[in-house]
Amino acid sequence: MWGAQLGPLLRLLLLLLSPRDGVRAEQPQAPGYLIAAPSVFRSGVEEAISVTIFNSPREVMVQAQLVALGKAVAQSQGAIQGSSMLCLQVPTGLRGQALLKVWGRDWRVEEGSLFHNQTSVTVDSRGASVFIQTDKPVYRPKHRVLISIFTVTPDLRPTSEKLIACVILQDPRGSRMMEWRHLEPLCCGITNMTFPLSDQPVLGEWFIFVEMQGHVYNRSFEVQKYGKFQTWGIHSPKDLRAFETDPSPLSSGHLLVKLNYSLSFCSRYTFGKPVSGTLTVNMTVNGVGYYSQEVGRPILRTTKIHGSQDFSICVKDMIPADVPEHFRGTISIWAMVTAADGSHQVAFDDSTPVQRQLVDIRYSKDTRKQFKPGLSYVGKVELSYPDGSPAEGVTVQIRAELTPKDNIYTVESVSQGGLVEFEIPSIPMSAQHVWLEVFRELEDYDVSDIFGVSREDGPFWWTGLTARRRRRSSVFLWPWGITKDSGFAFAVRRGNGPGGDDRPGEPKPPAGWRLVH
Repeated sequence: MWGAQLGPLLRLLLLLLSPRDGVRAEQPQAPGYLIAAPSVFRSGVEEAISVTIFNSPREVMVQAQLVALGKAVAQSQGAIQGSSMLCLQVPTGLRGQALLKVWGRDWRVEEGSLFHNQTSVTVDSRGASVFIQTDKPVYRPKHRVLISIFTVTPDLRPTSEKLIACVILQDPRGSRMMEWRHLEPLCCGITNMTFPLSDQPVLGEWFIFVEMQGHVYNRSFEVQKYGKFQTWGIHSPKDLRAFETDPSPLSSGHLLVKLNYSLSFCSRYTFGKPVSGTLTVNMTVNGVGYYSQEVGRPILRTTKIHGSQDFSICVKDMIPADVPEHFRGTISIWAMVTAADGSHQVAFDDSTPVQRQLVDIRYSKDTRKQFKPGLSYVGKVELSYPDGSPAEGVTVQIRAELTPKDNIYTVESVSQGGLVEFEIPSIPMSAQHVWLEVFRELEDYDVSDIFGVSREDGPFWWTGLTARRRRRSSVFLWPWGITKDSGFAFAVRRGNGPGGDDRPGEPKPPAGWRLVH
């Protein structure tokens, strides 16, 4: 137990003596002993010394004495049989080297000793510890820094003694901005001080240095400019760095051309205060076309902001002119907030997808590209919304043609679980290539939204619009990912022709048809 009471940072001094090491070794039955004491004593602290007596039939009177400059400054004694502790009260203000003397004698004998030994110890005057606290970790210009210093004894009890020599405040450049001396604790070992920051302080990490009893303690805090914002975004309370849109069961993070969206920008300082100023937003749509990069029309808006600002957008206002129905792209947003003090921050995001159609149509991977004449042909079409979820209850038309005027199969089906299965009963024996086309009827779309035509005038546009919307793709569609309609040719092989049944010849489109990539 005596070992647990010694300081963990102190080196133990062990003294193990035999009977003949004592001053009066003539006593043949003198017991052995073990003494453990710290090698460093602290001034103003009660230090403990452990004493163990071996093979002693009776109590031994043990005395301990601390000698400095030839004078005993502390002493203690006690009757010990077995193990016990002696406590020495080290005087306040004592510092330097001292001599620790310990001897034992029979308590029934006034003169003579059973053992006697001594060793040198170091007395450290640092009898207290310091804790430095500021009222906040980050300050801005014109703030007032509040500093509290707590002084406690080694047993964590507050001390009201005048122990602090000075306190120094230093800026990031190393310049001494403030110095306090002759500080006295107000109560319970607490010392308070304040420092007002100017309107243009040095930004960065500032340091507080406290000197006490020859030791220096320090703590740092940050000073940041008033105009430093946190990242901000659109409808993203969990992650302000992302731009998102209102959730929709059909869009789910994608912006569709014919839908309106409400965007909410937010901006605040690092310490939580909302930013008041001017919000400038520049938006457009960028997409990858077949032959070139598609760039839409820019939308520029300027408005006031106090923490947050909402406004609505419609993607069709930014969509490039005459883009194909299968257009894919992203919305690019540049947003700049200029605060009332003139500081500003710019954010950019292009992570929100944009597409023109609501339903993606593609052939399944197990739909074959070749088959033999006279036999039936089975295929499967997959329909999905932009978020990847299956498109349920969507009507599609499937056609198989040998030439534009020679239709051999037409059927309309409604998707179930995002799938449409079809079967062509028989392919003519004379067929070399069959063109298969899958598309949604034009009536499923809002003509006014897509082509800028009112619903009343829509019927007059059916002929032209139908020709534009029923675009055929190149042979074997699915690598191209066309969304509105999906056309591909599958070749029919007779017997074992060149290349075998699994390698049909290159199909060619019927006369009058033009491949659109």
